[in-house]
Amino acid sequence: MYQIRNIILPITSKLDLNHLIAQKLKLSKSDIEHVEILRRSLDARQKNHLKLNFTVKAEILKKIKLNNDVQIYKEPEPYINSNFQISDPNPFIIGAGPAGLFAALSLVEKGFQPYIFDRGDCLEKRAEKVADYWKSGKLDPESNVQFGEGGAGTFSDGKLTSRKSDYYTNQVTNYLIEFGAPEEISYEAHPHLGTDGIRKIVLNIRKFLEANGCKFFWNYKLENISIKNNKVESVIINNESYQPEALILALGNATRDTFELLSRKIEMESKPFAVGFRIEHPQEFINETFFGKRNDFSITGPASYRLTAKTKNRGIYSFCMCPGGQVIGSASEPDSIVTNGMSNSERNGKFGNSAIVVTVNENDYGKEILAGMHFQRNLEQTCFKPELPYFAPAQNAADFMNSTPSSNKMKTSYLPDTYIHDLNSIFPTGINSALKSGMKKFETLAKGFIEKGIFLAPETRTSSPVRIIRDKVTLNSLTASNLFPCGEGAGFAGGIMSSAADGFKVGSQFYR
Repeated sequence: MYQIRNIILPITSKLDLNHLIAQKLKLSKSDIEHVEILRRSLDARQKNHLKLNFTVKAEILKKIKLNNDVQIYKEPEPYINSNFQISDPNPFIIGAGPAGLFAALSLVEKGFQPYIFDRGDCLEKRAEKVADYWKSGKLDPESNVQFGEGGAGTFSDGKLTSRKSDYYTNQVTNYLIEFGAPEEISYEAHPHLGTDGIRKIVLNIRKFLEANGCKFFWNYKLENISIKNNKVESVIINNESYQPEALILALGNATRDTFELLSRKIEMESKPFAVGFRIEHPQEFINETFFGKRNDFSITGPASYRLTAKTKNRGIYSFCMCPGGQVIGSASEPDSIVTNGMSNSERNGKFGNSAIVVTVNENDYGKEILAGMHFQRNLEQTCFKPELPYFAPAQNAADFMNSTPSSNKMKTSYLPDTYIHDLNSIFPTGINSALKSGMKKFETLAKGFIEKGIFLAPETRTSSPVRIIRDKVTLNSLTASNLFPCGEGAGFAGGIMSSAADGFKVGSQFYR
């Protein structure tokens, strides 16, 4: 079996992979069998002349020479050994986001029936509370965009991209397809499900886990943890004491009170992250700027972008681009503002948005373990106006660049609403300078990016500000042999796919 890369086809042409492979390898179509797409990406480097780029695996009946585009195909293999034996069929999982759910799926494969605790609500009740928060500005600090069944990814674009493709990401993909995702996610370069697609899959996962003996506990919060002799001895959840034989911590990056608890109990470290704004443009502008005017968007879908720049010791980049989506309020603490992006599977909204962020580290916020977390919180509280609860500060991007207050109210997709504010006052000078430097670079790549953009603030939850230190092989905490941190909040992932894969790896460590 061979892996063949860079098979190019204009988007308007009829797809005949056997013909394209034969043409590339100078073979007859009869020499090619069992073709399967491994990856399909859109090449938009030439506007109005978009192309599809395929990587496939195929059985070739003739011997062919290997080169950069033609290699022997190797099936990804598991590399996690089951190192941790327990007799209790009910290991505890804290958190029902991607890491927690896929840790549970991995455990079920081995005959376990984990108990899954989440401080938020089940998805149905959680969705009602989030809708009320966006409509009326009423925040439930325990059940919101960050906390509850499915994790923060349940209110997102549902991106399934991952920097790493291996056995474990393949297992996650296979499960997602089993629970309702389209098969295309197995080969699309930038697959997404939308928030509507993610919700359906999360509900199907819950039903499957429950049918296999797992139990979910909603509105159950980890309040304390006792460690003795390098083991978790007990935990307190909702004022009740439990003695789990094994504890998986599948936290989100917003669990700040849990970080405060854990920082006194186990080995942790601060880690860099990024902060900035959400920028919103008319989706029509994004389509024309990045794909061109003469395209069939029913084939390509709405355009997206990924922009990067550097200035001095900082990186500036776009992050979590949501074509045809909306900017959403994502606070998890009272009297604070957090922005993020979300879209449905059709991505058919009038606006597109993305984070524009700059990297920050201990030079910006200090060396104490939780200093980055406090830095985030301070930014979020600075943007809150009591008289306009959960309204986000907004400014024309051009006015921000010129340090000029915007004069007119701007139309955005954000709910409950926005208020006009000079965003230069939110971040320190060094961060503002970096953001402006990056925006100037982006303007050279996409004319009108500044003029047509609206900034909403702040974007602070790009990744966890801490990492729970764990053994690189056995994946348990260095402080407790039966404590397994995983996912985004623990500092080992960034997004749905990598969090799910990390949870699956942790579950793979267990055996009976």
